Order: sequence, then structure tokens, then C-alpha cells
Amino acid sequence: MIRAMNNTLIERINQRLKELGKSAQRVSIDATGAKDTVRKILDGTTKNPRVDTVEKIATALDTTAEWLMGKEDKSEATVVAQSELAPAAASNPQQWIMPNDIPVRGTAAGSLLRGAFQLSSDAIDYVRRPPALMGAKDIYALYVEGVSMEPQYFQGDLIYVHPHKPPRFGDVVVIQCGISHEDTEASIGILTKRTEQAIIITKRNPVNSTVEIKRANVIAVHKVLTTNELFGV
Repeated sequence: MIRAMNNTLIERINQRLKELGKSAQRVSIDATGAKDTVRKILDGTTKNPRVDTVEKIATALDTTAEWLMGKEDKSEATVVAQSELAPAAASNPQQWIMPNDIPVRGTAAGSLLRGAFQLSSDAIDYVRRPPALMGAKDIYALYVEGVSMEPQYFQGDLIYVHPHKPPRFGDVVVIQCGISHEDTEASIGILTKRTEQAIIITKRNPVNSTVEIKRANVIAVHKVLTTNELFGV
């Protein structure tokens, strides 16, 4: 019985990943903050996941734990009453459709004072395009790791980056630096100061800690979009 339930759980997780266009890593981070939770279930490493873990995964997959474990029909798990929708969405559902076409290019990792990520030329995932970014070119996203920008950004948070929107002092930015011909290191922080020799950013954690990056190493400074900019508020 346990084996049959595990097989159902694996099959239904895979089904929802395909239906939603999400990766196992993205759902894992959304559900638990760890990268490999879903992968370990799917490959059999975790044979008997905890109930609360399944419930968190179900929430990230827009369904219920009961359906994932084969205890209820999908129609019961996914039906949303029209009365729960905003009036505009009920009368014009098309306007709420957001294409799943923004590439996730890596992770923005935060250490005590520095944050680094590998900017991949190939997308590791795709995420929804917010309404205010319809038509915007070259937008990309990154997953946040580490604690250097808490409480503004936490582990697993998704940030949208606009390479063509000039950042101002006080904006959160991602600064790409050339370390070698093959590697790119970058830092995420608040744009604080520019001099002829360096660009200075501030971290949230520790409070008001700063990082000075030599201009000679800087490839690009890209603005991280705010919630208002994402949704046109």
C-alpha cells in the first residue's frame, strides 16, 4: 500500500510540474526553501516524506496533499469558484494570463558581504511575466540564496532584473564582474555610490555593511525591479 501511494505521489507531482511548467527545484524552494526536496521524492531517495512536507509541496503545485497522495479526485482539488475571482478576472479571464517566458539565469547568492552567482546562457527555469513587463525585452530572473539582503529578500525569493532600466542610488542592483574568461561573479545590493575607481553597494545584513567593487572588474550594473514596477502600481 505504501509503495502504491509513493508511486501515485511521484506520478502526480510529475503531472503538476508538467501542467504548471515548473521545475522540481523551483517547487522545492517555494515549498521548503531547499533545492532538492522534490527531486529526492521523485528519484526515491525520500521514500516516506512527512505529511507536512507533502502539504507544502501541494500548495506550491496549486493542489492538495490529498490529491497528490491519491485520496481525492483532481476535480475536487483544483476547482476554484468564480465568486472567488476578482470581478475583472471573471468577466475577462484573458487579461490575467501571464506567459511563462522569463528565463531564470541562475542564483543570486549572498554571503556576509559578497554575493555571487553563475549567470547561465541557458535558462535553468522559466517564470511568469508580470503584467507591467509585457513587451519588455531581455528581462531575466534570479533565485536569491543566503542572508545578505534579509529582511528585504529571503532564501528562495525570486527577483526580476531589467538590464535596460538605468538604476538610481537607493535601487537594488545586481553587479556582474568578470573574474576570468569563463567565470562571472556578481553581487546583489543597494546602489550607494559611484567613484572613478569603484561602485559601492550596501547590504541589508549586517545592517549597512558595504561592498566596494572595482570599476575595472564591472561588466554590468542591472536594476532589480520593485513590486510596484512589476505590477504597474
